[in-house]
Amino acid sequence: MFNRVLLCMTCLLLTNCQSAKMETVSRSGAAPAPVASTSSEPVHAPKPKPGEAELREAILRNYEKAVTVDSSAPFLVGDFNGDKSEDIAIVVKPAAAKLTELNSEYVNWILEDPRGAAKIRPTIRRDDLLLAVIHGVDREGWRNQMARQTYLLTNSVGNELATQPGRELKKTLPRLQGDVIREKLDGTAGIIFWTGGRYAWHPMI
Repeated sequence: MFNRVLLCMTCLLLTNCQSAKMETVSRSGAAPAPVASTSSEPVHAPKPKPGEAELREAILRNYEKAVTVDSSAPFLVGDFNGDKSEDIAIVVKPAAAKLTELNSEYVNWILEDPRGAAKIRPTIRRDDLLLAVIHGVDREGWRNQMARQTYLLTNSVGNELATQPGRELKKTLPRLQGDVIREKLDGTAGIIFWTGGRYAWHPMI
């Protein structure tokens, strides 16, 4: 009799353990929580084309009086860094009395030469034409008062400047993260694009 009772208790314990084990496996095998999808639509709402006064205000806000807008050159808008917020690129000229400040390492903008080596800091000269790029923030884009991630690009102002959607170049340049600046530099057609950490030049032959 005692052996039968012991056998029944053993079977009962084994059955309970097996049920608990199956429940644990069932829970661990549950489908992971869904990940929120990222919309491909731009965050910013379409805005009217900015006038010269608005361009000057944006330049003054970010570069103070170190550069001035070249009103004879075009400006470009687009999502150049691929964050779904509108950026702007404006051709500017160095202020004659601000060359020392422009070439200083202690400024609020990043100085780059897209056609030069990444680790070599370029030098701005009195007669240079520069491309000032202001990255936008949220729906207001570059107009946002918090839009202070700014660049000064040397060796980057040529002819036929235009914004081109990066999706048009995905087959040849699949890693593009946003729109690109298309132009001719020294007679060579190409693009200035955002690499994820800096701006770079790529000839399009």
